[in-house]
Amino acid sequence: MKKIVKLTCAIALSLLWNISSAQVQDETTPGFDAAPDSTLVDTTAAAEPVPAAPVDPLLRPYERIVLSIDSATNLITYYGVVEQEESGSDSLYLRAKNWAVKNLNKDLKIESDKRNQKITYVGSIPAYAYLNKYSKRSIGRFEFKITFLIKEGRYKYTITNLVHETLPNAEGGKNSRNYFEYYYTSTTKVREYDSILRNADLDIQKLIESIKASMREPILVDEDDW
Repeated sequence: MKKIVKLTCAIALSLLWNISSAQVQDETTPGFDAAPDSTLVDTTAAAEPVPAAPVDPLLRPYERIVLSIDSATNLITYYGVVEQEESGSDSLYLRAKNWAVKNLNKDLKIESDKRNQKITYVGSIPAYAYLNKYSKRSIGRFEFKITFLIKEGRYKYTITNLVHETLPNAEGGKNSRNYFEYYYTSTTKVREYDSILRNADLDIQKLIESIKASMREPILVDEDDW
């Protein structure tokens, strides 16, 4: 009887030992208290960014043309200084006068100061609304004041006091005169007035390019250089 009791106790102690050993992880086994394996691939799909919904162009705020405003006069002004070292002041002065006669209307007003090498013209050019690349319609004239300041080897041009003189209306009424500043700041007919300013800007930029071309000295070709 005593042998049976001893055998039963031995079996019970063996079972308890095996259970406690199974609950303790061997420190030598892989993954024990270790950082996750960096080679493991996360199979969770990354959330893709949701594309922004397209904005209807009709709902976007209208962007008006941005023009240069002179801080002293608060007038829309186009200006530039051109370095031309090969040109003397007398040559530039004469070229500025010739350009005005050729490109501005015949009834222009001139203020000339030869001593200080300054010329001021009040003239105008035709005003157009450009319907597309190949067609345009007349909308009157653009009047402005342009001043040339001339020194040896350089000159400055300034275009300001810009006015739109419209065509007479269909009822035979008089044409109107509207300063560019009125169009630029008006809170009514924004698109219509902005379109006029954009068309005027195209023509004024062309006018400036013609100034620079006319003021350049001709290229002299040496007869022996051939």
